[in-house]
Amino acid sequence: MLNSIMHHFTKKTHWKTGFHDSSPQTICILKWGGLGSVLMTQPFLQALRKSFGGRCRIIYITSAANACLVERMNLVDRILTLEPNCSSFIKILRVGCELRREKAAIFFDLQIHTHRRLGRRLAKLSGARHRFSFFRMRESIPRYGHGIYANPFAPVDQLYLEMACLAGATKLPSKLGNLLWISRADQDKADALLHGWLCRHDRLLVVNPNASATAYVRRWPLPCFAEVINTLLNQVPRLRVALIGSLSEHHYVAKLYDMLALSGDAVKNFAGLTSLGSLMALLARADCVLSNDSGPLHLALALGTKAVGLLGPTHPDHNAHLWPPERKIILYHPVLCSPCVHHVAVPPCGGNNRCMQLITPEEVVAACRLLIGVQNRLRLGV
Repeated sequence: MLNSIMHHFTKKTHWKTGFHDSSPQTICILKWGGLGSVLMTQPFLQALRKSFGGRCRIIYITSAANACLVERMNLVDRILTLEPNCSSFIKILRVGCELRREKAAIFFDLQIHTHRRLGRRLAKLSGARHRFSFFRMRESIPRYGHGIYANPFAPVDQLYLEMACLAGATKLPSKLGNLLWISRADQDKADALLHGWLCRHDRLLVVNPNASATAYVRRWPLPCFAEVINTLLNQVPRLRVALIGSLSEHHYVAKLYDMLALSGDAVKNFAGLTSLGSLMALLARADCVLSNDSGPLHLALALGTKAVGLLGPTHPDHNAHLWPPERKIILYHPVLCSPCVHHVAVPPCGGNNRCMQLITPEEVVAACRLLIGVQNRLRLGV
C-alpha cells in the first residue's frame, strides 16, 4: 500500500464512520473525468464491497457520458448524473437533496485535478457526516473532513485505495478481475459491424489514434500510426485493422484512413459507429489494441485484451500501473518536462510533443507483433 501523507481534521478512527453498526450505510462516490478515470475507481469499489458487503449502499455520481460504464462495472447500487461544468444551482441542489433523501452517511470526493469546488459543494449539500477528499500542496481550495494528500507521482488507483483504508476498509482486492459486463445486444452490434469483413481465422488489431480533447498533446503523430499499420499488414498474415473513435473524432480518424488507401479492404474506419457497449465488445474480440493514453486503452486492458499503450505527457506509473503486466506493453520515453498533463495549464512544449515523437514506429511494430503472437526479431526500445 502506498505510503502517502495523510491529513485529518478529525481523529483517524475507523469506527467513527459507522461501519461497526449492522445497519446499512449509504456511501456516495463522486468521480468525473474520462472513461479511464472512472475505470481507475474499480479497486476502490471492490475494497468497499469486500470490506462492508451488505452493510453499504453505494451511490455513484458522475457525468451522463460515464453512467453506462459505471453501470457495467456492477459494483454500485445507484447512479446519479451531474455534469462537472454545471452552473445551474437548481440542478446541483436537486442532486444534493436526493443524497439527503438517501440519508448519505459517507461522501467520497475522488476528484484530484479538476472541478474540485463543485465536489466540495456537493459533499456539503449531501449532509453526509463523514466526508473524504484529496488535497494538494499550496492550493487555495479549503480542506474539509478527512483529507488525504494527492501525491501527483503516485498511482491513482492506490490513492483511491488509501482513501478506502482511511474509511475503514480492510479487505483490499489482491488482483483486479474482469468486472465489465458486455450484453448480448452489445455483441450483436459488434458482430454486425464485423460481418463479412472479419473472418474466423483473421487477426484483429484495433487502433485508437485519439486522445481526450483536454490533452491533445497525448496523440502520437498520424503518419507514425500509418507506417506501423502498413508494416504490420505486410508482416502479419490475415491481419485486419479496425480504426476507432467517437463521432466527434471521425474526421481526425478519417485522415489516418486516407493515409492507408493502398491497404484496400484490410482497414475499416469504425469511428462514430460504436456505442460504449459495442466498442467494449469490439475491444474484447481484438487480438491486440494499439492506443494513445485514452479511454479505449484502459477499457481494453480492463477487458483482458492485450494492448500496446503509447504514453508521454502522462507517466505510466501514474496512469497505466493498474492492469496485468503480461497483457500490456507501455512505450514511454521520459523527457525533462514529462509528465505535464494535470501539472501545468499549458504544455511546456507548446504542443510539439517530443515525448510522443520519441516513440518509433519500429518499436511499436515490435510490440504489436509480440502481443499478436507473431515471432519477433525486432528489439523493443523500452
